[in-house]
Amino acid sequence: MKPAVTHLVVGPRRHGVVRFGVDLGNALRDSGFDISTVCAAGAADFLPEWARTGGVHLQFTDRLFGSTPEEAAEAVVAVAGVVRSGGGRVTATLHDLPQPSDGANHRRRVAAYRRVADAADGIVVSSEHERSLLIESGAPADRVEVVPLPIDVSSAPAPVVPAPPTVGIFGFVYPGKGHAEVIDALTGSDPGIEVLAIGEPSAGHDDLIEELHARSARRGRRFALTGHLPDDAVTEALRRVTVPVAPHRHISASGSLNSWLAAGRRPLAPSNRYTREIDVRNPGVLSLYPDTADGLRESLARALAEPRHTWLTAGTVCTPTRDEAAARYAELLGRWHR
Repeated sequence: MKPAVTHLVVGPRRHGVVRFGVDLGNALRDSGFDISTVCAAGAADFLPEWARTGGVHLQFTDRLFGSTPEEAAEAVVAVAGVVRSGGGRVTATLHDLPQPSDGANHRRRVAAYRRVADAADGIVVSSEHERSLLIESGAPADRVEVVPLPIDVSSAPAPVVPAPPTVGIFGFVYPGKGHAEVIDALTGSDPGIEVLAIGEPSAGHDDLIEELHARSARRGRRFALTGHLPDDAVTEALRRVTVPVAPHRHISASGSLNSWLAAGRRPLAPSNRYTREIDVRNPGVLSLYPDTADGLRESLARALAEPRHTWLTAGTVCTPTRDEAAARYAELLGRWHR
Protein backbone atom coordinates (compact mmCIF):
# COMPACT_ATOMS: atom_id res chain seq x y z
CA MET A 1 0.00 0.00 0.00
CA LYS A 2 1.30 3.45 -0.88
CA PRO A 3 1.94 5.85 2.03
CA ALA A 4 -0.44 8.78 2.47
CA VAL A 5 2.46 11.19 1.88
CA THR A 6 5.94 10.81 0.43
CA HIS A 7 8.34 13.13 2.26
CA LEU A 8 11.06 14.38 -0.09
CA VAL A 9 14.37 15.50 1.45
CA VAL A 10 16.99 16.71 -1.03
CA GLY A 11 20.68 17.32 -0.30
CA PRO A 12 23.67 16.09 1.72
CA ARG A 13 23.05 14.52 5.12
CA ARG A 14 25.13 17.14 6.96
CA HIS A 15 22.94 20.04 5.84
CA GLY A 16 20.66 21.43 8.54
CA VAL A 17 17.55 21.30 6.34
CA VAL A 18 18.22 17.65 5.50
CA ARG A 19 18.79 16.78 9.14
CA PHE A 20 15.56 18.52 10.07
CA GLY A 21 13.65 16.68 7.34
CA VAL A 22 14.94 13.26 8.37
CA ASP A 23 14.17 13.96 12.05
CA LEU A 24 10.68 15.19 11.18
CA GLY A 25 9.97 12.10 9.08
CA ASN A 26 11.02 9.88 11.98
CA ALA A 27 8.88 11.86 14.43
CA LEU A 28 5.84 11.62 12.15
CA ARG A 29 6.25 7.86 11.79
CA ASP A 30 6.70 7.53 15.56
CA SER A 31 3.40 9.37 15.99
CA GLY A 32 1.64 6.91 13.67
CA PHE A 33 1.31 9.20 10.64
CA ASP A 34 1.46 7.35 7.32
CA ILE A 35 4.54 8.85 5.64
CA SER A 36 7.63 7.59 3.83
CA THR A 37 10.78 9.75 3.73
CA VAL A 38 12.78 9.68 0.50
CA CYS A 39 16.29 11.16 0.62
CA ALA A 40 17.63 12.26 -2.77
CA ALA A 41 20.82 13.87 -4.01
CA GLY A 42 18.81 16.04 -6.41
CA ALA A 43 15.17 16.87 -7.10
CA ALA A 44 15.08 15.11 -10.47
CA ASP A 45 16.31 11.72 -9.22
CA PHE A 46 12.89 10.16 -8.57
CA LEU A 47 10.53 12.13 -10.81
CA PRO A 48 9.16 9.06 -12.65
CA GLU A 49 8.31 7.39 -9.33
CA TRP A 50 6.67 10.46 -7.84
CA ALA A 51 3.95 10.36 -10.51
CA ARG A 52 2.69 7.22 -8.77
CA THR A 53 3.23 8.10 -5.11
CA GLY A 54 0.20 10.26 -4.36
CA GLY A 55 0.92 13.30 -2.15
CA VAL A 56 4.42 14.74 -1.70
CA HIS A 57 5.71 17.04 1.03
CA LEU A 58 9.17 18.47 0.41
CA GLN A 59 11.77 20.39 2.41
CA PHE A 60 12.86 23.37 0.33
CA THR A 61 15.74 25.78 0.41
CA ASP A 62 16.93 27.15 -2.90
CA ARG A 63 20.58 26.20 -2.43
CA LEU A 64 19.68 22.50 -2.24
CA PHE A 65 17.38 22.42 -5.27
CA GLY A 66 19.54 24.22 -7.82
CA SER A 67 22.68 26.21 -8.53
CA THR A 68 20.55 29.37 -8.93
CA PRO A 69 17.27 30.48 -7.35
CA GLU A 70 15.58 30.17 -10.73
CA GLU A 71 16.81 26.61 -11.23
CA ALA A 72 15.66 25.65 -7.73
CA ALA A 73 12.16 27.01 -8.30
CA GLU A 74 11.94 25.28 -11.68
CA ALA A 75 12.81 21.96 -10.01
CA VAL A 76 9.89 22.31 -7.59
CA VAL A 77 7.50 23.31 -10.38
CA ALA A 78 8.59 20.16 -12.27
CA VAL A 79 7.96 18.01 -9.18
CA ALA A 80 4.53 19.58 -8.72
CA GLY A 81 3.61 18.90 -12.35
CA VAL A 82 4.58 15.23 -12.19
CA VAL A 83 2.86 14.63 -8.84
CA ARG A 84 -0.35 16.31 -9.96
CA SER A 85 -0.34 14.25 -13.16
CA GLY A 86 -0.70 11.25 -10.87
CA GLY A 87 -3.55 12.81 -8.91
CA GLY A 88 -1.51 13.91 -5.89
CA ARG A 89 -0.92 17.19 -4.09
CA VAL A 90 2.36 18.93 -3.31
CA THR A 91 3.13 20.75 -0.05
CA ALA A 92 6.41 22.13 1.26
CA THR A 93 8.31 23.44 4.24
CA LEU A 94 10.27 26.52 3.19
CA HIS A 95 13.59 27.29 4.89
CA ASP A 96 16.04 30.21 4.76
CA LEU A 97 13.45 32.72 3.59
CA PRO A 98 14.86 35.60 1.50
CA GLN A 99 15.75 38.76 3.42
CA PRO A 100 17.18 42.13 2.32
CA SER A 101 20.53 41.08 3.83
CA ASP A 102 20.87 38.67 0.86
CA GLY A 103 22.10 41.71 -1.06
CA ALA A 104 22.09 41.57 -4.86
CA ASN A 105 20.54 38.09 -4.80
CA HIS A 106 17.53 39.17 -2.76
CA ARG A 107 15.08 39.90 -5.58
CA ARG A 108 15.95 36.68 -7.41
CA ARG A 109 15.41 34.62 -4.26
CA VAL A 110 12.12 36.38 -3.48
CA ALA A 111 10.86 35.58 -6.98
CA ALA A 112 11.96 31.95 -6.65
CA TYR A 113 10.28 31.44 -3.27
CA ARG A 114 7.13 33.13 -4.52
CA ARG A 115 7.07 30.71 -7.46
CA VAL A 116 7.48 27.73 -5.14
CA ALA A 117 4.68 29.02 -2.90
CA ASP A 118 2.40 29.44 -5.91
CA ALA A 119 3.15 25.86 -7.02
CA ALA A 120 2.31 24.31 -3.64
CA ASP A 121 -1.05 23.35 -2.18
CA GLY A 122 0.15 24.18 1.32
CA ILE A 123 3.23 25.83 2.84
CA VAL A 124 4.86 25.47 6.27
CA VAL A 125 7.39 27.97 7.61
CA SER A 126 9.22 27.76 10.92
CA SER A 127 8.42 31.18 12.44
CA GLU A 128 5.95 34.03 12.31
CA HIS A 129 8.88 36.11 11.06
CA GLU A 130 9.23 33.79 8.07
CA ARG A 131 5.49 33.90 7.46
CA SER A 132 5.67 37.70 7.37
CA LEU A 133 8.58 37.60 4.93
CA LEU A 134 6.67 35.25 2.64
CA ILE A 135 3.42 37.20 2.79
CA GLU A 136 5.31 40.46 2.19
CA SER A 137 6.60 38.90 -1.05
CA GLY A 138 3.01 38.41 -2.26
CA ALA A 139 2.59 34.70 -1.46
CA PRO A 140 -0.98 33.50 -0.78
CA ALA A 141 -1.54 33.98 2.97
CA ASP A 142 -4.30 31.36 3.19
CA ARG A 143 -1.89 28.55 2.31
CA VAL A 144 0.90 29.44 4.79
CA GLU A 145 1.06 27.87 8.26
CA VAL A 146 3.68 28.22 11.02
CA VAL A 147 5.20 25.24 12.85
CA PRO A 148 8.20 26.39 14.94
CA LEU A 149 11.33 24.26 15.00
CA PRO A 150 11.12 21.69 17.82
CA ILE A 151 13.24 21.96 20.97
CA ASP A 152 13.78 19.13 23.44
CA VAL A 153 15.94 20.39 26.32
CA SER A 154 18.59 18.14 27.86
CA SER A 155 18.03 17.39 31.54
CA ALA A 156 21.71 16.73 32.30
CA PRO A 157 23.34 18.94 34.97
CA ALA A 158 25.78 21.65 33.92
CA PRO A 159 29.33 20.30 33.72
CA VAL A 160 32.41 22.00 35.16
CA VAL A 161 33.74 24.02 32.22
CA PRO A 162 37.56 23.91 32.12
CA ALA A 163 39.90 26.87 31.58
CA PRO A 164 40.77 28.73 29.43
CA PRO A 165 37.39 30.39 28.87
CA THR A 166 35.82 30.02 25.43
CA VAL A 167 33.14 31.88 23.51
CA GLY A 168 31.41 29.36 21.23
CA ILE A 169 29.49 29.85 17.97
CA PHE A 170 27.75 26.77 16.57
CA GLY A 171 26.96 25.83 13.00
CA PHE A 172 28.39 26.18 9.52
CA VAL A 173 30.87 29.03 9.11
CA TYR A 174 29.95 31.52 6.39
CA PRO A 175 30.05 35.31 5.89
CA GLY A 176 27.55 37.10 8.09
CA LYS A 177 27.22 34.31 10.68
CA GLY A 178 28.78 36.61 13.30
CA HIS A 179 32.23 35.14 13.96
CA ALA A 180 34.03 38.34 12.95
CA GLU A 181 31.70 40.47 15.08
CA VAL A 182 32.38 38.30 18.15
CA ILE A 183 36.14 38.57 17.63
CA ASP A 184 35.87 42.35 17.38
CA ALA A 185 33.55 42.57 20.40
CA LEU A 186 36.15 40.84 22.59
CA THR A 187 38.78 43.51 21.85
CA GLY A 188 40.23 44.70 25.14
CA SER A 189 39.08 41.67 27.13
CA ASP A 190 41.30 38.91 28.54
CA PRO A 191 43.48 37.67 25.63
CA GLY A 192 43.20 34.15 27.04
CA ILE A 193 39.55 33.96 25.99
CA GLU A 194 39.33 31.75 22.90
CA VAL A 195 36.77 32.13 20.11
CA LEU A 196 35.63 28.64 19.13
CA ALA A 197 33.72 27.88 15.94
CA ILE A 198 31.89 24.59 16.54
CA GLY A 199 31.34 23.27 13.04
CA GLU A 200 32.88 23.46 9.58
CA PRO A 201 33.01 26.03 6.79
CA SER A 202 30.07 26.17 4.40
CA ALA A 203 30.82 25.01 0.85
CA GLY A 204 32.95 27.60 -0.92
CA HIS A 205 33.97 29.45 2.24
CA ASP A 206 37.17 27.68 3.33
CA ASP A 207 39.07 30.94 2.82
CA LEU A 208 36.98 32.56 5.55
CA ILE A 209 38.68 30.39 8.18
CA GLU A 210 42.08 31.90 7.39
CA GLU A 211 40.55 35.38 7.49
CA LEU A 212 39.10 34.70 10.93
CA HIS A 213 42.42 33.29 12.19
CA ALA A 214 44.20 36.40 10.94
CA ARG A 215 41.57 38.77 12.34
CA SER A 216 41.81 37.13 15.74
CA ALA A 217 45.62 37.02 15.70
CA ARG A 218 45.80 40.77 15.01
CA ARG A 219 43.91 41.25 18.28
CA GLY A 220 46.15 38.87 20.19
CA ARG A 221 43.46 36.22 20.49
CA ARG A 222 43.15 32.57 19.49
CA PHE A 223 40.48 31.42 17.04
CA ALA A 224 39.80 27.68 16.76
CA LEU A 225 37.62 25.51 14.53
CA THR A 226 36.39 22.05 15.52
CA GLY A 227 35.48 20.90 12.01
CA HIS A 228 32.53 18.61 11.45
CA LEU A 229 31.29 16.86 14.58
CA PRO A 230 29.27 13.62 14.54
CA ASP A 231 25.78 13.90 15.98
CA ASP A 232 26.70 12.15 19.23
CA ALA A 233 29.49 14.68 19.93
CA VAL A 234 27.56 17.92 19.37
CA THR A 235 25.76 18.22 22.70
CA GLU A 236 28.94 17.67 24.72
CA ALA A 237 30.77 20.30 22.63
CA LEU A 238 27.98 22.83 23.20
CA ARG A 239 27.99 22.16 26.93
CA ARG A 240 31.75 22.63 27.33
CA VAL A 241 32.08 26.24 26.13
CA THR A 242 32.04 29.02 28.69
CA VAL A 243 29.72 31.38 26.81
CA PRO A 244 27.37 30.33 23.98
CA VAL A 245 26.47 32.99 21.45
CA ALA A 246 24.23 32.94 18.36
CA PRO A 247 25.28 36.28 16.80
CA HIS A 248 23.75 35.92 13.33
CA ARG A 249 21.79 39.15 12.79
CA HIS A 250 19.64 38.09 9.84
CA ILE A 251 18.23 34.66 10.65
CA SER A 252 14.63 33.79 9.82
CA ALA A 253 14.65 30.55 11.85
CA SER A 254 17.63 28.87 13.44
CA GLY A 255 18.44 25.25 14.06
CA SER A 256 21.80 26.32 15.51
CA LEU A 257 20.14 28.48 18.16
CA ASN A 258 17.76 25.64 19.02
CA SER A 259 20.72 23.29 19.39
CA TRP A 260 22.10 25.51 22.16
CA LEU A 261 18.74 25.34 23.94
CA ALA A 262 18.52 21.57 23.49
CA ALA A 263 21.94 21.27 25.16
CA GLY A 264 20.62 23.18 28.17
CA ARG A 265 22.37 26.44 27.31
CA ARG A 266 20.96 29.99 27.41
CA PRO A 267 22.72 31.56 24.44
CA LEU A 268 23.37 35.24 23.82
CA ALA A 269 21.43 36.42 20.77
CA PRO A 270 20.68 39.78 19.12
CA SER A 271 17.17 41.10 19.65
CA ASN A 272 15.29 40.94 16.35
CA ARG A 273 11.87 39.87 15.09
CA TYR A 274 12.75 36.17 15.18
CA THR A 275 14.54 36.00 18.55
CA ARG A 276 11.81 38.07 20.21
CA GLU A 277 9.31 35.54 18.86
CA ILE A 278 11.19 32.74 20.62
CA ASP A 279 11.35 34.81 23.80
CA VAL A 280 7.57 35.32 23.77
CA ARG A 281 6.95 31.60 23.26
CA ASN A 282 9.64 30.52 25.76
CA PRO A 283 10.32 33.44 28.14
CA GLY A 284 13.86 33.77 29.49
CA VAL A 285 15.53 31.01 27.47
CA LEU A 286 17.60 33.51 25.47
CA SER A 287 19.91 36.25 26.70
CA LEU A 288 18.88 38.98 24.28
CA TYR A 289 21.07 42.01 23.65
CA PRO A 290 20.57 45.15 21.55
CA ASP A 291 21.53 44.41 17.93
CA THR A 292 24.58 46.68 17.95
CA ALA A 293 28.34 46.24 18.36
CA ASP A 294 28.13 47.74 21.86
CA GLY A 295 25.21 45.49 22.72
CA LEU A 296 27.21 42.38 21.79
CA ARG A 297 30.34 43.59 23.59
CA GLU A 298 28.50 44.35 26.82
CA SER A 299 26.53 41.09 26.72
CA LEU A 300 29.72 39.07 26.27
CA ALA A 301 31.38 40.89 29.16
CA ARG A 302 28.46 40.14 31.48
CA ALA A 303 28.31 36.48 30.48
CA LEU A 304 32.05 35.96 30.87
CA ALA A 305 31.88 37.53 34.33
CA GLU A 306 28.95 35.29 35.36
CA PRO A 307 28.80 32.24 33.06
CA ARG A 308 26.25 30.54 35.33
CA HIS A 309 23.65 32.70 33.62
CA THR A 310 24.36 30.93 30.31
CA TRP A 311 22.62 27.77 31.54
CA LEU A 312 18.91 27.04 31.50
CA THR A 313 17.44 26.31 34.90
CA ALA A 314 16.77 22.68 35.77
CA GLY A 315 13.41 21.48 34.51
CA THR A 316 13.13 24.05 31.70
CA VAL A 317 10.75 22.88 28.98
CA CYS A 318 10.61 24.65 25.62
CA THR A 319 7.80 24.54 23.12
CA PRO A 320 7.18 23.03 20.72
CA THR A 321 8.73 19.71 21.64
CA ARG A 322 9.52 17.14 18.95
CA ASP A 323 6.19 15.40 19.60
CA GLU A 324 4.23 18.66 19.55
CA ALA A 325 5.77 19.74 16.24
CA ALA A 326 5.11 16.31 14.72
CA ALA A 327 1.47 16.44 15.85
CA ARG A 328 0.99 19.83 14.19
CA TYR A 329 2.62 18.59 10.96
CA ALA A 330 0.41 15.50 11.01
CA GLU A 331 -2.67 17.70 11.35
CA LEU A 332 -1.66 19.93 8.42
CA LEU A 333 -0.52 17.13 6.12
CA GLY A 334 -3.62 15.13 6.90
CA ARG A 335 -5.78 18.10 5.91
CA TRP A 336 -3.80 19.10 2.80
CA HIS A 337 -3.36 15.59 1.39
CA ARG A 338 -6.73 14.02 2.18
